Amino acid sequence: MTDGKILDPICDMIVELAYAREHGLTIEYPEREYGFCSAGCLETFAKNRSPYVAKVDAWFADKAGAHASGPDAPTRSSDGAVPEIDAGMRAWYASCRCCLSDAHPSIVEALDKERAEAHQTPTT
Repeated sequence: MTDGKILDPICDMIVELAYAREHGLTIEYPEREYGFCSAGCLETFAKNRSPYVAKVDAWFADKAGAHASGPDAPTRSSDGAVPEIDAGMRAWYASCRCCLSDAHPSIVEALDKERAEAHQTPTT
């Protein structure tokens, strides 16, 4: 087992393996330990890992995710701090609302409210 970060191949979130282990969000196979941001992603992977293994292999081949490590890449910190709602959180919400809900339900609630208000028709 190693520490560090890994790509959650279901939602493309970068997770810290230590955090995932602490929360029962890892699966270990002979070739590698996989980490996930939520139970939903772990379950999806466990049902059929074959479509996702190549994605993680490519992520490692690309210097541990250089393509997903920019300022907008969502991550979950091992200290459990709730991040601010920034472009990364909004991208995470758009790509995998269920995973964000598992990690930060208050952020999903705020973004759901924001989206509902944006779709309301003004009264005249």
